[in-house]
Amino acid sequence: MITLGFATLIFGACDKYLEVQSNNKLVVPKELDDLQKLLDNVRVMNNNFCSRGEKACDDYFIPESNYKALNDVEKLDYIWEDSQYNFSNDWSSMYNVVYIANLVLERLDKIDRNEQNAVKWDGIKGAALFFRANSYLSLLWTYGKAYQRNTAETDLGIVLRETSDFNVKSVRASVEDSYRKVITDLETSISLLPLEPDHVVQPSKPAVYGVLARAYLSMRQYDLALKYADLYLQRRNELLDYNNSNEVKLTASFPFSLFNKETTFYMELKATILSNAYSNIDSVLYRSYEPNDLRKQAYFKVTANTINFKGQYSGSALLFGGVATDEIYLIRAECLARAGKLVEAQADLNKLLATRYKTGTYKPYLLTEAEKVLKVILSERRKELIYRGLRWMDIKRLNLEGQEIILKRVVDGKEYRLVPNENRYALPLPADIVRIAGIPQNPR
Repeated sequence: MITLGFATLIFGACDKYLEVQSNNKLVVPKELDDLQKLLDNVRVMNNNFCSRGEKACDDYFIPESNYKALNDVEKLDYIWEDSQYNFSNDWSSMYNVVYIANLVLERLDKIDRNEQNAVKWDGIKGAALFFRANSYLSLLWTYGKAYQRNTAETDLGIVLRETSDFNVKSVRASVEDSYRKVITDLETSISLLPLEPDHVVQPSKPAVYGVLARAYLSMRQYDLALKYADLYLQRRNELLDYNNSNEVKLTASFPFSLFNKETTFYMELKATILSNAYSNIDSVLYRSYEPNDLRKQAYFKVTANTINFKGQYSGSALLFGGVATDEIYLIRAECLARAGKLVEAQADLNKLLATRYKTGTYKPYLLTEAEKVLKVILSERRKELIYRGLRWMDIKRLNLEGQEIILKRVVDGKEYRLVPNENRYALPLPADIVRIAGIPQNPR
């Protein structure tokens, strides 16, 4: 059992180490414990998953009065226009994680691996590779086009930083090379990481399986996404029972506890305008939940004029973006359906939904048409995984599958639209990064 004291220690871990290398006179990590402390700085390593895509998607809207109160950058972002934004942002936060991961890997190479320190040495290397790969994946989902095999080698991906040396020039890799780097780092980390971490803010084998399943799903390589979802669920398959008040407090301001039993790797989205102070949940999405679906109570706070989201797995207003078991059941269900295994796909879906409906009211799906099974699974995926940092990538990949999802905003009586597969689905890079690093901006 992990104590609250241990969790508190990790969350406050050693900010002084973040100053390394900015000045040669400052503390430079040289021991394994120092490197572990760098990776355990949750505020930096775990709490900055890209949220810019979540802001661009269709699960919410901003009322006119709130829209007028936004700053100019937020207003332009909301209608998918280039806001010429600068530091700080998703890009800078994720590359801070990449920098620390690279620094750890470089310093680790200077420490001999021996029989006494092998487990710790391997764990540190595995964690650094995981954090780097996870950051790259988040950046790809935000700033790259959806993966298409026939264009991935020429589509602009992200910058693959393999060193902590700031003097090395940044170059944008292709979408193909970017995804290959994500996969390589993750696959390498599997043999290095433990089956059970000391705490869910630290990577583990199941966490890697979950992120690999995510990566391959976003690449539309469903056979490989299925492989890793299955590996995950062989080791982690417990679900919260929404009927159990010890696990989910439906009427509470925040019904889910921090580090609940579905959480395998804990991350948060970077702070966004997706707060109850600014945004409302899309009413069509809200109405898609049936009366006996307990998620309708657990996820939403409804007043006369607003529908606000409260279903974060953070136990607070902070948005959870980590790897959780409910998501992996939905990945496996989708991949099974696409493989024509409709009975198995619905078994996963039914297992999940039975824990979400009021006891005795859920009627299991027993569909026989592949198209209908997939449609139900994708609908439940959206309903289950609100504000998890996944919807933007889902829209991009599903539009390549012919879903024809069209996004719309209405501001001052004018409608703004984002049609499938257009360039604006690769969100613009920060203006200062483009200028300083001399890398190409995404086409509009």
